[in-house]
Amino acid sequence: MVWRSTEGAVTSTMIEEARLPSGAAERVIRECTTRVVTRKTDRAQWNPRSRWNEKRVVLAFLTLDDGTTGIGEAYCDGGVPESVQAIIERDLAPLVIGQSPLRTRRLWHAMIETSIVSAKAGACYAAASALDIAIWDLAGKILDQPVHRLLGGYADRVPVYASGGLYGEGKRHEDLAREMAGYVAQGFRAVKLKVGGTTIPDDVARVMAVREAIGADVRLMVDALYSYSAADALRFARAAAPCDIHFFEAPVHPEDIDGLSKVCEHSPIPVAGNEFAYGVETFRRLVDAGVDVIHADAILCGGISGAFRIADLADAHHRPISFHAASSAVCLAANAHVAVATRNAESVEFHMVHQLLFETADEMPFRIEEGNLLLSERPGLGLDIDPGDLS
Repeated sequence: MVWRSTEGAVTSTMIEEARLPSGAAERVIRECTTRVVTRKTDRAQWNPRSRWNEKRVVLAFLTLDDGTTGIGEAYCDGGVPESVQAIIERDLAPLVIGQSPLRTRRLWHAMIETSIVSAKAGACYAAASALDIAIWDLAGKILDQPVHRLLGGYADRVPVYASGGLYGEGKRHEDLAREMAGYVAQGFRAVKLKVGGTTIPDDVARVMAVREAIGADVRLMVDALYSYSAADALRFARAAAPCDIHFFEAPVHPEDIDGLSKVCEHSPIPVAGNEFAYGVETFRRLVDAGVDVIHADAILCGGISGAFRIADLADAHHRPISFHAASSAVCLAANAHVAVATRNAESVEFHMVHQLLFETADEMPFRIEEGNLLLSERPGLGLDIDPGDLS
């Protein structure tokens, strides 16, 4: 196909090449390094499955020959971070070293293909997620564009919710209600708390206390973190339904698809899940089970490339997608860039406890305004984190 201009005939290929900055196509990835960052908290808190007083993240840094660095994060909860770190460095980094970060799709497929024969499953997806996010960060920096614009830039904002409501020693219902109301006072128009860590009547009372504290106009979500049986999930949902809950996240074990289908069919509250899922086929099963809101996390489901594919899958089945982010500034930025570029994104999580590296970046690439998260126009993810400054 030939395009006409005042200068004469120009091919579409020439136009695409002309859009790239000089030498951009020749720049390749020269080095991969990883870092494990740990942050301790003053007191132990817990959800229905885990009790902790520290949080760890695995970061991957990809560097071009001119020193430009891209950053990504891998999900690593529930085990030692070194296992994911080793997959990044030994299995996947050799597939991207020497390659152009502008070949995002090709590099993503090369990494994900290794999970088929390695039987490393989720760990491989987490490792690939870190590298894919770093690759997109580099692509944005090379082209001097934010990632959300490279993805299509559907909007300039996405609804955001404050995530907290964990269990704690001596934490009373009124303490929980005060906590959640405090998030509303900070400008959030939606909040989420944990359930499933105590008796059903007690959790329903906790939800009721929060609803009374935040008022009727604020969205309220609950997250059971896969702790209920299908029968108990329905008991909770029916008892808590008068509290006008926006969605009931992760009600049953992630492998209990039959139980999830039963909950989706009979729950008076819309069901969301699953942030621990990875692979398009797994998300297709969630769609088939009847999940109302698809829930994904870019640091596990295959990075920015994987999250965008899942958002499109949800959109094709007329489902909204919500993005999980309960880790570092890198995790939040990666999920937010996909959300802003996605037509069917209904929310992004902003965790009020897990905020690693928020203090490390020179400037956060987002702000919260009237219940929405707005991304900056800084290139890549918009973060400037030096691996040498991490400990």
